Amino acid sequence: MSYDRYRLALANERGWLDHLEANPLILRSHGIKGKKKFVELLDAYYRLWQIAPEKDRPALLDRVRQIVSVTYQDDYHDMASVDDTTFKQDSTSYLRAALLMDRMGLDTARYRQEILKIQPRLDAHLTSRGPNQRRIFHWYYEHFGLKEPFPLADALKAGEIAHRQDPARMSSLDIYLFTHEIFGPYEYGDRLDVDPFSQEDKVYLRSALELLIRRSLAARDPDLLAELITCTRLLRLVSIPSYREGLAYLLDSQNADGSWGNIARARARLGDFAAEGTLLHTTMVAADALSLAFHEPWYGPLFASCPKS
Repeated sequence: MSYDRYRLALANERGWLDHLEANPLILRSHGIKGKKKFVELLDAYYRLWQIAPEKDRPALLDRVRQIVSVTYQDDYHDMASVDDTTFKQDSTSYLRAALLMDRMGLDTARYRQEILKIQPRLDAHLTSRGPNQRRIFHWYYEHFGLKEPFPLADALKAGEIAHRQDPARMSSLDIYLFTHEIFGPYEYGDRLDVDPFSQEDKVYLRSALELLIRRSLAARDPDLLAELITCTRLLRLVSIPSYREGLAYLLDSQNADGSWGNIARARARLGDFAAEGTLLHTTMVAADALSLAFHEPWYGPLFASCPKS
């Protein structure tokens, strides 16, 4: 592995992303979770913007302004009128998009007003959310200055990690819940300085991640692998043997067009919307895992065992 390969991988990813639109209104009309895919594209550019040299940021921000122009349209802000299933599918992404726009210095004045309008509905639906989701909503409620309907900060006490779920018996859904319990306290990598898990938690997490990474490597699953690699980096457990192997696989498995994921399978399932519907998520999480591992300011002396050479 090399730092040059990492930089090339992200440059190729940028070229692929620049051809996507992920308009949430169009995607929803084709049966795809529009706001979820919209925020995945926004998330991918946010990470590129974070790690870009200062001279490259204006061009990235121009591209982001093009993507988020839909948020200034009335029909984007439909959260008060959609059915309950759609509301639950879209609510996390709806708040996250506004948060990312805030962090990139974009205008969210109208967006914040719309969030306030739907707060009663947000409050009511939190009772049906799982522990990892409640913990993430705690972060979003803090960011937007919303009063929580009930305490959300300690939601993970009822989660997979607290209950020491056996990783060997975890389903794909269980692993998703497991990874997102880790993502939340670290704010998806924006807070690398926090240390939210106990030493007892980390003993469990270390062995669980080693097993789950090897399982995803055997399955040749870059999507799940990338999320597990990111969790390992966030927890500062980068000395586990499978960490380097996981990063090497991600670098080796990038598609020629700059994306990650099984293109043929995605096209068979979603046709013209394969990129937005399937490949985008895998590409976003793969590039995220690589940037958290290799980006120089985040790398630091603490991670001398990381594959920097």
